[in-house]
Amino acid sequence: MTNPYRLLRLMLPLLLLSLCACGKAGKTRIDTREVTDMAGRKIAVPTVIKRVYSTRPGSVVLYAVAPDMMVNRSLWMTDGSEKFMSDAYLKLPFADGSAEEIIKLHPDVIISYFNVNPKSIEEADRLSAKTGIPVFMVDMDMKRYSKAFAAMGDLLGRKQQADLMIRYVETWLNPVFDKAKQIPDNRKKRVYYAEGSMGLNTDPSGSFHSEVIDLVGGINVAKVQLLSGKGMSAVSMEQILKWNPDVVIVWTGMGPELTTYRNISGDPLWARVPAVRERRIYQIPCQPFGWFDRPPGTNRILGAIWLANLLYPEVYQIDQERAAKEYFNLFFHRDLSDAELREVLNPHPSADSRKGQIDNKPEGHHETSR
Repeated sequence: MTNPYRLLRLMLPLLLLSLCACGKAGKTRIDTREVTDMAGRKIAVPTVIKRVYSTRPGSVVLYAVAPDMMVNRSLWMTDGSEKFMSDAYLKLPFADGSAEEIIKLHPDVIISYFNVNPKSIEEADRLSAKTGIPVFMVDMDMKRYSKAFAAMGDLLGRKQQADLMIRYVETWLNPVFDKAKQIPDNRKKRVYYAEGSMGLNTDPSGSFHSEVIDLVGGINVAKVQLLSGKGMSAVSMEQILKWNPDVVIVWTGMGPELTTYRNISGDPLWARVPAVRERRIYQIPCQPFGWFDRPPGTNRILGAIWLANLLYPEVYQIDQERAAKEYFNLFFHRDLSDAELREVLNPHPSADSRKGQIDNKPEGHHETSR
């Protein structure tokens, strides 16, 4: 049976554009062009796009490609992280998904940034039908970043910026993926990804939340059921002891107090885990957004570089400071001072400064980001 949302995909945007064009005296006409998104969907969009709405994970990449076109914010952050973003971005209204909110913002196009699959395609078709606004799907697969950037550059008329982003990925990220394939199994580090306030939640291999571990050549020790969406499968201390990870990395979901890191570091039960007892526990960086998975945007590029360098410095030999400074300049349009660079790479306020970071969302937002 034909999906009615798909039939409306082309019809509604064109109809609404025509109605808008008839406007005041029927003299104004909005030109459209046909584009193909990363799901292979052909959609009609305005020839010139000026206003863009993005779903939550995609706001990071949209900020990189065309910050001046953004009509909404969907990610919260603390004052400490806000300094890394532009004043114009910080003044944008918060909106995260409802058709009514989107319509009020009058975007020319909606960017849907997530995994491309039948379910997300149906959701994009439904959103377009509800709003009458074309939805352009962008795949968040980390191995398809170059294609994602090129697609957005073409859609938004920002090819030059997209090309620079592609060059960054080819310089810093793709070599990590290539070298990861060459690491012998007997040399791979076993990693536990600690989530939740006490570190007793995690995401196994196959989850986009923990994907970075696999891509840089680590072994995700968690053998638990994969939960879709927000993830965070519950585990016991007995399971962690049995898995006996070489390294524990701590999520970024509890805010600037580093609650999870502190709880693990000061818990006598966690001290039974050799990696914790021997201080092989690291806080994942998170300025201005989490570097690992919350949100699962292009901020994960930094997370992959950071974790690769942490696990296998002799293999990757990455100039992490240079990589971070170039990333902030290109993706966040922000030149870091030396002090700010130290801050984003070493977030711990204690004398025992270790590599890591924190997430920056107030209550009700930090753990809910896809």
